[in-house]
Amino acid sequence: MKKISLFLMLCLILACGSNEKPEGYVNFDAPDGVDEYKPTTYYFIRHAEKDVNVEENPQLTFKGIKRANYWGEFFKDKELNSFYTTKFTRNYQTLIPVLHHYKGEPTVYEPKADSLFSKEFWQNTYGKNVVVVGHNNTTPAFVNEILRQEKYDIIEDGVNGNLYRVDIDEKGFIQDTLLNYEKFELPEEILKELEYLNEASEVDSQKLQEVS
Repeated sequence: MKKISLFLMLCLILACGSNEKPEGYVNFDAPDGVDEYKPTTYYFIRHAEKDVNVEENPQLTFKGIKRANYWGEFFKDKELNSFYTTKFTRNYQTLIPVLHHYKGEPTVYEPKADSLFSKEFWQNTYGKNVVVVGHNNTTPAFVNEILRQEKYDIIEDGVNGNLYRVDIDEKGFIQDTLLNYEKFELPEEILKELEYLNEASEVDSQKLQEVS
């Protein structure tokens, strides 16, 4: 009987000492110290299509550039006010059209950090609409950390259109949604401009090869 009482007491102490939130809720308090949270929305995407023929820090392909511009169009009415990317060129290039609409400045995060959804990240993005450009492994991992469950797998090669949306409401309750925009269409004027720039770039590259 005494052993059972000690066990129950230990369980009670551990339960009282834990600050972990219930499942389904964000595992941090509101930074401003109030009970009601400010609604916070995260959009997580993988960088657009990269040049697979380049091993070290490749840039986007023309298809990737088109996709980046699609994201620019997609996010222009989402009232974003915080922008995160890793240090790699392909991620910056994916984010540039989004930044263009908002005249925003990107924040670089470290994808190899012990915790992606850290307390610092939460405090810096709390109450905002945030886009995070990551990789095939870090993007779902980031979402999983917020959810505190291994819900999403690594993104397969060749899939660049996943959009993970995470909404945190006034109670701290989390709602997550996975959408896919693998097929996309750009406004004709943007597509024509990109094709013109791509052709001009190819001509310049050809001239450089002829000179060398």
